[in-house]
Amino acid sequence: MASLQSVQKLTNVEAQRIMAILEETYHKLELLSHVPPLQIPNVENLRRTIGPEVLQVLEEQSMLEQQYKWVSAPLHEQKSGYEGETLPDFETLDDELRHSTRVVCRILREAPAIVDRLEEQGADEASMAIQKFLHTLSELKEQTFQKLSTSVEEEKSKEDWFLEISAREEKASQTLRQLQKEIKLEKADRERQVSARNETIQKLRDELEEIRTSTINETKRLQADTKAQEEADLAAFKSKEASLNEELARLEAELAQKKQENRESEEQLRKKKMKNESEVEAWISKYDQDMEEKHREISTLRGIYEEERKELLYYEDYFNKLLAEREATLAEERKKAEELARQKAQQATLEKAATMLQKVWRGKVTRRDLERKKAGSRGKKKGGKGAKGAKGKKKK
Repeated sequence: MASLQSVQKLTNVEAQRIMAILEETYHKLELLSHVPPLQIPNVENLRRTIGPEVLQVLEEQSMLEQQYKWVSAPLHEQKSGYEGETLPDFETLDDELRHSTRVVCRILREAPAIVDRLEEQGADEASMAIQKFLHTLSELKEQTFQKLSTSVEEEKSKEDWFLEISAREEKASQTLRQLQKEIKLEKADRERQVSARNETIQKLRDELEEIRTSTINETKRLQADTKAQEEADLAAFKSKEASLNEELARLEAELAQKKQENRESEEQLRKKKMKNESEVEAWISKYDQDMEEKHREISTLRGIYEEERKELLYYEDYFNKLLAEREATLAEERKKAEELARQKAQQATLEKAATMLQKVWRGKVTRRDLERKKAGSRGKKKGGKGAKGAKGKKKK
């Protein structure tokens, strides 16, 4: 029903015919998918269900399909005969199979009840190939409908979109190839690094094994040397112990002898100590007497010192007063001398100033007298020249 509505939406008659043909083809293939496979199962059940005539047609269809399969197979897979019979040629068999297929389709279209009975018998289980083919044909039908129902502008837009998507896909493919190439290089580099690392690890393991072996040998050698050294040290220790025991016995004898000698020396020193203590007590008694006498002398000298100190303080006070009076007198005399010197300096300054004023005044008076003398001499010279001129005129 949906397919019929889709066909009705098309405005072009040729497009409607194309879709009708595709729809009819899909419907026929869907009917043929219910036909049993090459080997018909449950023949008796099918005969009772669909009738002997229809079963005979299906058996003929199955036989033709088997023959067609054998004929269309490659030469190296074909057998010389088909169950003891000679197969017809490919063209004849192809025509017969086409005719038989049309007959089966017509029967199934005219009698839908047969399809229902085949479904009830479980003969409608189509193979995976026919299911995939029907699905592909359905997609082709939908794409054809979209193609036929699309205008030129929409087709151009879709084509541009497809080209853009293709360009993007190509670019993505190039990027993918580049990334795959880089990944391949990285993997190769990684494998080289892993290989080098494995070689290093193996080398280190070999060195470790060699070191472990040499360590074991060295340990064994050291244990042997240590054992020999221990035995030698034990023998030396025993010999040393014997000599030390002898030395200990000798030293103990010497110690006993030294103790006896020290005991006698201690007795003598104790007597000497008692004598020295008596002498010390006598010296202490004498020291106490001397100290009492010295104490009395110190007390006497301290009294004399106090008297002399008081006298010294009196004289110091007296001389300090005299010194203060003398300082005051000297200060007064210095003030007077300074005042006299200041007055003399002022007098000298005044005298110097008066002398300077006198010199200035005398110079001024002298210059004035000189100027007067010069002025008088110039007047006399002018008078003499006038008289001479008058005399000359008279002579003429």
